[in-house]
Formats: sequence, C-alpha cells, structure tokens
Amino acid sequence: MAGRVAKKAFGLLLLMMTAQGAYAQYTIRHQAPVAMQQGQLSALEFTVPGLTQADVQQAQLFYRYNGEFTYRQKEVDFRNGAFTVLFEVEDKNATTLEYYLEISLLSGEDIYYPGTLPSENPVEVEIVNNFEGHQKKKLKGMDYTILAPEAGKGVTKDDVLIAIALFYDIATIPPGSFKMYIDKEDVTGLADTSAYYFSYIPKNLSAGQHRVALEYETADETYTVASWDFVVVAPGQASFQGFGPSRTPQVNVELTARNQVIAGDINNAYTGRTRVSGSYGQLRYSLTGYLTSQESMRLQPQNRYQVNLELGKWWNFEAGHVYPSMSPFTISGRRVHGINTSVHLLKENLNMQFIYGDLERSITNQYDSLLVRNITNNADSVVDRRYMLTYQNGGRGTFKRKITGGRIAFGNEERFQLGLHALKIQDDTTSIFNPRDYLDLSGAHLNLNSDLNSTERDSLLAKPDLLEVNGGSVKPRENVVVGTDLKMGFLNNSLRFESEAVVSALNYNIYGGPLNSERADDLGFDIDNNTADLLERLSWLIIINENMNVLPLNISEDDNGDLKADPFFPTSILAGNSQLSYRNSRNNFRLQYRWIGPNFNSLANSTIRRDIAGFTLSDRFNLLKNRVYITLGFESLKDNVTGIRDATTHTATYRTNASWYPVDRKLPRVSAGIRFRMRGNGIKRENFLLSDELVHAAVQNIRQEMRTINGQDSLVTITTATPRMNETFNINASITQQFMVLDARNDISLSISNLKTTDKVFAYGDVLSTALSLNLTSRFSGMPLESQLGFTYNNTDAGSGQTTIEITGFYVGGNYSFLEKRRLTLNGRMAITNNNTSSRMLLVRDNPINDQLNDNPRDNYYTLSENVRKNQFQTYVLQLGARFKMDDYSSLVFDTNLTNVSGSDRTGDHVIQFRYIFSF
Repeated sequence: MAGRVAKKAFGLLLLMMTAQGAYAQYTIRHQAPVAMQQGQLSALEFTVPGLTQADVQQAQLFYRYNGEFTYRQKEVDFRNGAFTVLFEVEDKNATTLEYYLEISLLSGEDIYYPGTLPSENPVEVEIVNNFEGHQKKKLKGMDYTILAPEAGKGVTKDDVLIAIALFYDIATIPPGSFKMYIDKEDVTGLADTSAYYFSYIPKNLSAGQHRVALEYETADETYTVASWDFVVVAPGQASFQGFGPSRTPQVNVELTARNQVIAGDINNAYTGRTRVSGSYGQLRYSLTGYLTSQESMRLQPQNRYQVNLELGKWWNFEAGHVYPSMSPFTISGRRVHGINTSVHLLKENLNMQFIYGDLERSITNQYDSLLVRNITNNADSVVDRRYMLTYQNGGRGTFKRKITGGRIAFGNEERFQLGLHALKIQDDTTSIFNPRDYLDLSGAHLNLNSDLNSTERDSLLAKPDLLEVNGGSVKPRENVVVGTDLKMGFLNNSLRFESEAVVSALNYNIYGGPLNSERADDLGFDIDNNTADLLERLSWLIIINENMNVLPLNISEDDNGDLKADPFFPTSILAGNSQLSYRNSRNNFRLQYRWIGPNFNSLANSTIRRDIAGFTLSDRFNLLKNRVYITLGFESLKDNVTGIRDATTHTATYRTNASWYPVDRKLPRVSAGIRFRMRGNGIKRENFLLSDELVHAAVQNIRQEMRTINGQDSLVTITTATPRMNETFNINASITQQFMVLDARNDISLSISNLKTTDKVFAYGDVLSTALSLNLTSRFSGMPLESQLGFTYNNTDAGSGQTTIEITGFYVGGNYSFLEKRRLTLNGRMAITNNNTSSRMLLVRDNPINDQLNDNPRDNYYTLSENVRKNQFQTYVLQLGARFKMDDYSSLVFDTNLTNVSGSDRTGDHVIQFRYIFSF
C-alpha cells in the first residue's frame, strides 16, 4: 500500500492550531469574576508571563451583552506587567456579559484569551444587581455619635478631622475588629483607635466630596456601623456645600523611564501620562495624554491624547483619540483620531451626534528593489521578462483612512425615538506614494531603476502595466453605511421594542473613479449613458465601479447577443436587528431577530457576523430577593440567507445558567452554566470509492446519480458541498468563598471550563479543551500584608490529535507596607509556566485499493502523520517592585521584571523601570 507525502494541509482548523503551537510561548492568565454588578466599576486583569511592553502593539477587549451579533471594543492598558481594563456595564437591561481579549504583538502575531475560537467561545459572566454595599447588615446593639465632620458639612483641607464615638456592650457583639475607610481606602492602620473611639486626620485631602465608612468584621460577616459624606472646600467658602463637584481641578502626572533587554537587544523607553479633570458648575472637563519614546511612523499612533467637555446632560465634546459608539452596525468603540460630539436638546427629544477624523493614519510604502526575471524556453533562450517591484521587510504601508459619521434622533428613547444614522469611510489615495505601473514609478526618484538596462526601461515605458508589485499594490477602499433605528418603551419602560435596519456598500479599490462606458466595454458589457451618469452623480457618496463587493448592475444578454448592464438593488448588502424585551423585579425576557446579508460590511467594525439570520430567545428569573438567578436561552440561526450557496447551515443553541449570590459571606457565591450547540447543513459524508472506515476521512465528498443523457440512463459522479454536522457541549462553573484563617480574610476563587466539539462527519474535526483557574487572596488584619496564590491549567486537543497543547502555571505574590503611615510598600510576584505541545501533520493519501489501478484524486483521504513533533519549555518570571510615598502629592515607584525561557535565547531578559507619580 503506497502512500503519498502531504499534498496540502487541511483547512482553517489546522492552521489555527499550528499558530497556537507557535505562539504557545505566551500564555494569558485570567480569573473571570463570578459576576458583574450593575452600577459598579470592576477591574478585569489579564497577565502574560514573559510578555513585555516592547512586545505589545495594542490590546483590545471585545465584549457584548446578551449574545449580540457583534462585539464592542475597548482598549486595554498594559501596566505593571498586566493588562487591566476598568469596566462598567453601560447597558441597564443587560443580563450577561461575554468578552475576549486580543493582544497584537509588534512581531505581527496575535494572541487571545480564550485561546480556542474566542469570538465563538468567549468568557461569559452573569450581570446582577448590587449584592454588597447597602446590603451589609447593621450590627445590633451598636450606637454611635459622629463628632466630625458633620454629615453634609464642608471643611477646609487643613481642618479635616474624622472622629466617631461608639456606644455598645462588648459582651453582646461577636468577636471581630473595626475597619475605617475613606473613599473605600482602608485607613485603619493610620487612625487613632480604641474600643469606643476612632479618629483620623488625613493630610492634604483633595477638594470635593468624600465618604467615611466604619465597618465591623467578624469571621463570618462584615457589618455596617456608620457611613456619611462630607466635602473639602477652599478657605472662605460656606461650611455647607452640598455634594456637587469641586471647582478645584484634579491633576495626575506619571513619568516613567524603562531599561529593557530582550534576547540581548536593548530597548530603552521613556513615557509620560497625565490627566487633568474637574468641573465648574454644570461644566465637567478632562484632559488625558500619553507620550512614549517608542512612537513609530511604521505603526498606528502610540502617543494618545483626549479632551473631554460635558455641559450637563445636553452637550458632550471629545477631541483627540476618541472611542465613539453610534450603533452596532456602524462603529462601537473603535479608536478614531478626531472629534466625537453629541447634543441632547428639548428634554432629550432632539439628539444629534457627529464623528469626524482618521480611523487609520498613513504609513508609507518602503520598497526594496525592482527585480527582472528572464523567462526562457527549452533552448534557454529568453522569450519574455517579468518585472517585479518588491517591498522591504514590513514595508507595506496603509492609506490614511478618513471617517465621517452622524446620527439624528427625534424623541426620548425611553418612550419613543426615531433615528437616522450614516457613516462614510474613505481611504485618501494621495496620502502615500503607491505606484501601480511603471509610469508612476519612473518619476519618483527612488533609485529603483538602477538595475534596469535601456532595453528593459524602454519595454516598461512602452507597456507600463508590465510592472508587477509583489503581493499587489495597496488598494484604497471606501465604505458607506446608512440606517435607521426605532426605540419604544411602554409600561414605565419595562416593555421595550428596539429595531435597526441598515444598508452598506463597500468598494475594495476606488482607483480609477466610477465605472464609465469605456471601462465597461473593456470588461465585456455595455452600460448606457443614463447609468453612467447615475454612477457619476453618486460618486460624492461612494465610488461605484467593478471593484464593489457587490456590483449593483444586472448583466444580461440582449437580442443581439451583447451583454448589457442595468442597475438594481442587491439585498445582500442589507442588515437588520429587532428586539422585544420585558423586565420587572422577577424576570428579564428578551426576543431578538436578526438578518445580516453576506455582503454587509463596516470598515469601522470587523466583528459583525455576516450571512446569518434567525432569532434568540432568553429569560432570566430573579429569585430570593435577587440572590438566585436562573437563565434559560435558545437560539436558532442559519446562513446562506440569499440562497447562493450549495448548502445552508443551521445552528441551534441551548443554554442555561444558575447563580447564587448570598449576602452572608460565610456562604459561597456560585455560578454554573451549560451550553449545547448543534450545527449542520444536511449534507451526508459520501464517497463510494472508499471503504466504510475511510469515508469520514475523505478529501472529496462525491456521490453517483442516475441521469438521462441523450436518451440513455447513465451513472453520473457528482461532487457535493462539504458536509457539516457537529455538536458542541460547553460547561462553565465558578465559585468564590470568603473565610477567616490565621487572622486573615481569605478569598478563594475557582473557575472551571470544559468545551467539547464532536464532529459527526469528519474524522479529524473534534476539539476538546479544559481550563482550570484557582486563586487565593489573603488580607492580614494584624499586619499590612496582602498575598496572592494561584494555579492555572489548560489542556487542548484540536483536530482529533493534530495538535495538543498542555499548559500548567503557578504564581505567588504579595505586598507589604513599612514605615510610618505605610509610606513604603514592597511587592513581588513569581510565576512559573510549563508548556507542552505536540503536533502531527494531516496528510493526503491515495486509496490503497485503487492505488495500483489509477490515480484518481477523488479517492484521496486524510490521515495523521506518524511523525509527532514535540516541544516543551518553561517560562520563569520574577517581578519585584517598591512604592515610596514622598509626601501627600508625589510617589516614586520602582519595578523590575526578570524572565527566563528554557531552551531559547530568552535567558536573563529583564525590564527595569522607574516612575514618578504626582497628583493633587
């Protein structure tokens, strides 16, 4: 039985898993929260042992609510060795949050969390009502008197004294300890305390409103004793100021110097961050900036700045690097260098938004050389020449991409609102030098003609189109999206209906302008003058030519056999989404229907799932005063919405989730969810040339049919569409528990995720992935110490044995404060990761039965290579740091990161940086 060596690799799955093996040096760790709380700011943190600032181009969090059809975007900062994003749920009706992280490296690689098809299998977290804060129990038998400052009173910065007297019988309360917080910062260790009296004098407390909270912690519960607000005012102001914003601006400045050595390469960098914010009456303002010495014209901007102005609820203005959101079909958090402004007039019954700027800045092409290759015949005589213009490594550029958008809406969205919005994106063809033929190149003075002789130059001048660009020249694009949206609320906004319908047009190459009669004739069909004039008149909106993703011309043959083109409207560029929801104190119901054509595009949102139609149904029940949540959901989708494919894939998804969030912290908080998905197109796996045991590994799907040809019945072999039938079972569970041991409050969290995809029609399509994360955080009440201990495990088997990745990680860290008022804090973290990968190529072989008879490619089948490639390495990361508070305004911070990757030149890599932080 003879077998062939690989003829080709198998599909996207193998490519993805091969890429995962290549990038397995970096492992993203993340402890997902058990739940996200409405109205509360949460921090999502991702750590990547061995990854440094010099490796990162940008990081983005893609997130969506309630299984939306597209993801919103939020940039993530990389600071102190971790990617951290402050997240607040902005959708008041959201019940679930799904998200994944994408990190783009300067090497051109992208790494993700989760690592397996993240857009289809994102992290899913329940969104719940606030289950802390005001719900903490009052301590019975405890009375108090607030001595200073009085609630609601204003005091100057130099006169702030916080004092409270307590009255209780110590024999009637459980054993525990008091904690005092100023603006959620624990100041117990700095306060003058006794069993019945607390006082604290903060130094240089910033102007504005502040909150004092005194709590009592036992081994099982945290009780609220007292909480009140006061305001710091300037000398001479009235003692009562209310709780409006302060006029004194808040300023934060951070300067950083970094020395970095990676694989022997020295990369030093200097950065500066600043933020100035404040208010004056109803006017609120902020100015943020980030400057780095690593700014490069070969990248999109690394330096950032933003100005934000708000006047009450009716005007907002952002300029600089802004992140506008207009609608899911247009733009949702993509960075724009320009302006984003909105006004809300007539009690928010007239709403307008305007966006203008650059979606991408221009990056110049960098060419290498103009190569001449002779084409010879069998006698080694030159019969032709090829002229190839090549790029330098990383030399391909981009056009400046302009974006202009706006929305106008009439009515209040909580009752009735009708909106219209439009977005136009266009590449500036003049922003970079981008030769398409030799005439463009000859006058550019790039010294690329030096290798050409006079005969070759004359040939190119006579036929400029002979010049080829390696990989093609950069193509300028243009995109327009226009839509309308409707929002209605009934029954005090508990019943809502929202709908959006949009149309888009995309041109992949606007060179040459709109299509005219001459170009149409060159393409082999005719357009009349009226059609050509129409395309010319529409060019202010979008250039329509032969490079459209869908050409709005219906080409047909006339009576003379000539081709002609008549304009028509293609439905494949349409998209729509409608949603009906009902929410009360007991449940949250949602019914959604979407229809998105295969040719719908928005260059400002690449996460839109196209060629999809169907509905989503979900309901969440809130039980036991919002302590228990039960979610049930069903989704039915199909592709091939315009009927142009050979087969239609149907997807049915069932999901359920149960969560318990007790107020009593001696009880665990638990969340568990199950998702089951079936996906198939009704096509059977067939190949009559193969034995039964090999059919599911067949390269081609073929069958025989009896057809009548020239009056005779004959067996005809037909190649059918690729069959698809798989089932995915996904289970996620997380639990967090708080307990007291060794005079420390301990929070332990465990997250488990298992995903199994079983392919019913292809032998090498199974995927099995298991991930586990364990984290223990301890806060010691008797000393200023906080520690962290964690363990992660991930095992992925993709392609039924094509690629196996096993990653085990362990980390330990903590921080400890010294000196008076904890002016010096030391911190450290050690992480060890062990990576094991193995891969086997997917080969194509001939049918062993027919191998001696013929060489029919239809009887080829896949098999796994016997050669197993294995790779094992460990990553060791040690992070050390110190923070010294010089005074109440400024601090010095030192950080160092030492990395060692076994079996590579990444031995002794280190990052050392100093930061100066000033704030008032």
